[in-house]
Amino acid sequence: MAPSLLSADDLQPLLDEVSRFCSAEMALITIRPETPASVEDISKLSQSAFEFGILPGDSQEPDFALWEQPENVNAIAFSIDALKQIASVNASIALAWHRNALARFLARSIESRLTAAQQAPLALTVISTGHHGLARGSLARWLNQKAVNEDQSMLADWLDRDVHKTTVTAPSQWQNLIWPVWHNGVMSWQFLNRREIAITPCLPQHGLDELNTWQVSASLEAGVVNKATQQQVSSMLILDALGLLAIAAGINQHGETMAQAFASQRRQGGQVINQHAAVQSMLATIEQAQWETEITLGSLTKPLSALTVKDALMARQQLHPKLCLAANLVMQVHGGLGYMQDCGPEKLLRDQNMLRLQSGGIREIPLFTHAWGEGK
Repeated sequence: MAPSLLSADDLQPLLDEVSRFCSAEMALITIRPETPASVEDISKLSQSAFEFGILPGDSQEPDFALWEQPENVNAIAFSIDALKQIASVNASIALAWHRNALARFLARSIESRLTAAQQAPLALTVISTGHHGLARGSLARWLNQKAVNEDQSMLADWLDRDVHKTTVTAPSQWQNLIWPVWHNGVMSWQFLNRREIAITPCLPQHGLDELNTWQVSASLEAGVVNKATQQQVSSMLILDALGLLAIAAGINQHGETMAQAFASQRRQGGQVINQHAAVQSMLATIEQAQWETEITLGSLTKPLSALTVKDALMARQQLHPKLCLAANLVMQVHGGLGYMQDCGPEKLLRDQNMLRLQSGGIREIPLFTHAWGEGK
């Protein structure tokens, strides 16, 4: 039986329900920015999101949850806007749910049958890239079926999970992991249980306080390995980039609201500070970053098959630095670091900085996009 497609008429009512969920459920456990939500609270909240339908459920047929109908433009719009709303309340939880939904999408793509335990909220996560960066131009050439011998060597090293440790940032509840590996000369998917992975906990990171970070590695003989296709890898990279941008937009949306409210109340030199030119300039830069991000996400709200990895990654390269600057300016509007650590802007800045580093970061995207256009 074919899944029901999400219609344009249903989109806004569903997003309104997500907004109510964020206000009624999420805000209660994230109201104090200096106190990260507990593991128990995140587990309960994720179970509620699972039952509510934000996280993919236990049905084998795709529904309306995050990334479940990527060829339906309304479902793509739902996933992007829902992640923005969730991230405007808490970016860590948004990232955890995005990665869980992305892993579930990937499991469906490779026709992996999940057990009931693997379908539980937050049980499954995904790493979309190799141990560092984006394999320079080699990944782009492989995706376009133009890889040469040097690219094979680069990809084999990039995806060598046995020799190189890879960083994973996730909720502590994760039990299973999907990631690309290089197996017998071809890119493949490896599906692992946590017991099959060598795990080294990292010190607390710069941001995303509700999540933990580990260095992980695994033998190629562990778990289940299936050959990957270019289409599967492209789809994963595109959806991951869209999710990261949506979360970044949600962080900035929160910061913009905070900065505007504070600037309209705080007085300095006999007038509210939003009357000062310097503050007006900062507020305008924050607003401009949000406008550019919304416009870009709108242009990328298409069926998955109509998108390219190049477009998604170029959007990351273009927008993440601007959003990090905007987060810094939100803090400056509030008076800088100092006494603002306990009122929210500083946490938004740290979370935004961490998002920029996810999934290979943005430093090698120019090499990727250059290689993408070779021979065209």
